Amino acid sequence: MNEKKIWKINKIVLPQDSDHAGVMWHGRYFNWLEEGRINALSEAGISYFNLCKKGFELPLINASIKYILPLYLGEKITVESTFNIGKSPKIKVNSKFINESKIVHTIAEVNLVLVDKNNFSIIRKRPNFISKAFLKLNNNINIS
Repeated sequence: MNEKKIWKINKIVLPQDSDHAGVMWHGRYFNWLEEGRINALSEAGISYFNLCKKGFELPLINASIKYILPLYLGEKITVESTFNIGKSPKIKVNSKFINESKIVHTIAEVNLVLVDKNNFSIIRKRPNFISKAFLKLNNNINIS
């Protein structure tokens, strides 16, 4: 069994991310989760924008966020994500928001599906180029 690859992005809570008390706004977490997914997909070999040009989308079908501790203005955070992609059309992404002291502030799970952009039908048999990238996302595997 292969160990899950952890995909990371580093962020800083900026004024635009927070309220007047300096606490990160709850909706901003979704932006960072999406940024992490798009970055991971790109590192795995598929630009999300090219995926869309080829007629596919990866819409969010549900999400769950548990806010354990608040994030504050100026705080440096690493968003760590793992992908669970199997034969099912559903793609599960689990993420953690971790501060510099390695304390987990937030955990999240989002579920996506690959769809045909023209009619929003779920793609059950993924094209080869997508399957290869998903394999890289899912595992710590290098595919040539």
